[in-house]
Amino acid sequence: MRTWRFQRGDVPIGCLVGLVVILVVALVGIKVTPLMINTGELDKEINALADRSSRRDYNDARILRDILQKADDLGLPVTKEDVTIKRTSKHIKITVVYDLPIEFPGYTYVWHKEHVHDRPIIDI
Repeated sequence: MRTWRFQRGDVPIGCLVGLVVILVVALVGIKVTPLMINTGELDKEINALADRSSRRDYNDARILRDILQKADDLGLPVTKEDVTIKRTSKHIKITVVYDLPIEFPGYTYVWHKEHVHDRPIIDI
Protein backbone atom coordinates (compact mmCIF):
# COMPACT_ATOMS: atom_id res chain seq x y z
CA MET A 1 0.00 0.00 0.00
CA ARG A 2 1.23 3.46 -0.86
CA THR A 3 1.75 5.98 1.96
CA TRP A 4 0.57 9.54 1.65
CA ARG A 5 2.90 12.39 2.15
CA PHE A 6 2.14 15.15 4.67
CA GLN A 7 -0.23 12.89 6.56
CA ARG A 8 1.05 13.92 10.02
CA GLY A 9 -1.72 16.45 10.68
CA ASP A 10 0.60 19.42 10.75
CA VAL A 11 -0.83 22.87 10.26
CA PRO A 12 1.55 25.23 8.53
CA ILE A 13 2.66 28.11 10.74
CA GLY A 14 1.89 30.60 7.95
CA CYS A 15 -1.75 29.53 8.02
CA LEU A 16 -2.02 30.16 11.76
CA VAL A 17 -0.29 33.54 11.48
CA GLY A 18 -2.63 34.51 8.63
CA LEU A 19 -5.66 33.48 10.70
CA VAL A 20 -4.49 35.59 13.64
CA VAL A 21 -3.93 38.58 11.36
CA ILE A 22 -7.41 38.19 9.86
CA LEU A 23 -8.95 38.02 13.35
CA VAL A 24 -7.12 41.17 14.49
CA VAL A 25 -8.17 43.07 11.37
CA ALA A 26 -11.79 41.94 11.81
CA LEU A 27 -11.80 43.01 15.48
CA VAL A 28 -10.38 46.43 14.62
CA GLY A 29 -12.88 46.81 11.79
CA ILE A 30 -15.83 45.91 14.00
CA LYS A 31 -14.79 48.40 16.69
CA VAL A 32 -13.58 51.30 14.53
CA THR A 33 -16.00 51.38 11.58
CA PRO A 34 -19.08 52.64 13.51
CA LEU A 35 -16.98 55.33 15.20
CA MET A 36 -15.57 56.51 11.87
CA ILE A 37 -19.07 56.69 10.40
CA ASN A 38 -20.29 58.71 13.40
CA THR A 39 -17.37 61.14 13.22
CA GLY A 40 -18.03 61.56 9.50
CA GLU A 41 -21.68 62.39 10.21
CA LEU A 42 -20.63 64.97 12.80
CA ASP A 43 -18.15 66.45 10.33
CA LYS A 44 -20.90 66.79 7.70
CA GLU A 45 -23.17 68.51 10.24
CA ILE A 46 -20.43 70.96 11.25
CA ASN A 47 -19.77 71.64 7.56
CA ALA A 48 -23.46 72.36 6.93
CA LEU A 49 -23.67 74.65 9.96
CA ALA A 50 -20.58 76.55 8.85
CA ASP A 51 -22.09 77.01 5.40
CA ARG A 52 -25.35 78.32 6.90
CA SER A 53 -23.61 80.71 9.28
CA SER A 54 -24.30 83.76 7.11
CA ARG A 55 -28.03 83.48 7.83
CA ARG A 56 -29.40 85.63 10.63
CA ASP A 57 -30.99 82.83 12.61
CA TYR A 58 -27.72 80.84 12.73
CA ASN A 59 -25.96 82.63 15.56
CA ASP A 60 -23.17 81.11 17.63
CA ALA A 61 -25.50 79.79 20.33
CA ARG A 62 -27.63 77.92 17.79
CA ILE A 63 -24.60 76.47 16.04
CA LEU A 64 -23.20 75.28 19.39
CA ARG A 65 -26.54 73.77 20.38
CA ASP A 66 -26.89 71.95 17.04
CA ILE A 67 -23.35 70.55 17.23
CA LEU A 68 -23.85 69.28 20.77
CA GLN A 69 -27.24 67.78 19.84
CA LYS A 70 -25.80 65.94 16.83
CA ALA A 71 -22.84 64.67 18.87
CA ASP A 72 -25.21 63.44 21.57
CA ASP A 73 -27.38 61.68 18.97
CA LEU A 74 -24.29 59.94 17.58
CA GLY A 75 -22.91 59.03 21.01
CA LEU A 76 -19.71 61.05 20.64
CA PRO A 77 -18.10 62.56 23.77
CA VAL A 78 -18.29 66.23 22.73
CA THR A 79 -18.85 68.84 25.43
CA LYS A 80 -19.38 72.58 25.34
CA GLU A 81 -15.70 73.15 26.19
CA ASP A 82 -14.63 71.13 23.13
CA VAL A 83 -16.35 73.48 20.65
CA THR A 84 -14.79 76.80 19.62
CA ILE A 85 -16.63 79.22 17.35
CA LYS A 86 -14.76 82.30 16.16
CA ARG A 87 -16.75 84.71 14.05
CA THR A 88 -15.45 87.86 12.38
CA SER A 89 -17.22 90.11 9.92
CA LYS A 90 -15.89 88.07 6.99
CA HIS A 91 -15.17 84.54 8.32
CA ILE A 92 -16.42 81.91 10.71
CA LYS A 93 -14.15 79.22 12.07
CA ILE A 94 -15.68 76.26 13.90
CA THR A 95 -13.28 73.94 15.70
CA VAL A 96 -14.34 70.80 17.54
CA VAL A 97 -11.59 68.86 19.35
CA TYR A 98 -12.26 65.76 21.44
CA ASP A 99 -10.76 62.41 22.40
CA LEU A 100 -12.60 59.24 21.49
CA PRO A 101 -11.65 56.10 23.44
CA ILE A 102 -11.74 52.85 21.48
CA GLU A 103 -11.73 49.81 23.74
CA PHE A 104 -10.13 46.58 22.62
CA PRO A 105 -9.67 43.48 24.76
CA GLY A 106 -6.80 44.41 27.07
CA TYR A 107 -6.11 47.81 25.49
CA THR A 108 -7.84 51.18 25.14
CA TYR A 109 -6.77 53.39 22.27
CA VAL A 110 -7.56 57.11 22.56
CA TRP A 111 -8.28 58.63 19.15
CA HIS A 112 -7.72 62.39 19.11
CA LYS A 113 -10.22 63.86 16.66
CA GLU A 114 -10.26 67.43 15.40
CA HIS A 115 -12.84 69.01 13.06
CA VAL A 116 -11.91 72.44 11.67
CA HIS A 117 -14.17 74.33 9.27
CA ASP A 118 -13.31 77.85 8.10
CA ARG A 119 -15.87 79.52 5.86
CA PRO A 120 -16.36 83.02 4.51
CA ILE A 121 -19.52 84.80 5.61
CA ILE A 122 -21.47 86.13 2.68
CA ASP A 123 -23.73 89.11 3.28
CA ILE A 124 -27.21 88.34 1.99
